[in-house]
Amino acid sequence: MQQTSFKFTFLKQVLLTASAFAILGTGAALPKFMSPIAVAASNTKPAQAASSKLSLTQNGVTLKLGDVSYDGKILSFSIEREGKNLPKQVLSPYIPMDAKITNKSLKKRMVPEKDQKKGYIKIPGVLIEGNKLKSFGMFGDKISKKNTIEAIYSKLDSLPDSFEMTVQVGVTGISKPFEFKVPVKKVNKGS
Repeated sequence: MQQTSFKFTFLKQVLLTASAFAILGTGAALPKFMSPIAVAASNTKPAQAASSKLSLTQNGVTLKLGDVSYDGKILSFSIEREGKNLPKQVLSPYIPMDAKITNKSLKKRMVPEKDQKKGYIKIPGVLIEGNKLKSFGMFGDKISKKNTIEAIYSKLDSLPDSFEMTVQVGVTGISKPFEFKVPVKKVNKGS
């Protein structure tokens, strides 16, 4: 409990400091460990206003994009899911109907969209400056955070040091995908 309180207080201090720098009109002294989302938020309006742009709701399901990080080799982000009567598992267990699968146990997971339980998050699609990201991605429930998945992309083609990322997230039982757009800047871990 104490550790959570410390993390919250520390994050609050970082966001207040970032907002103060934004008000003063300088971003040069922003802490290096801030996520690109927090940096973008501090450069526009107070962080609370910007964070609302990263939360979308459709048909009683809310998704929040967060923890965006890019160090030149790995791009990662998390998606938190909120809503009532959602399945316990976050990542969709369903396999697309057009998948070429011969394994009988996996074929049982091929369920038509109309029969899928509402609320599972599908594998996100990522666009970098409008172009589909061609990279190996890993996805899974984030152990440290309930109702959250984490996406990690490695083996990236040479991405620029800063770019606009679009994350398109389908949710079972909801026809229109959620779409987040966020500026991303490379973070140098060693400096």
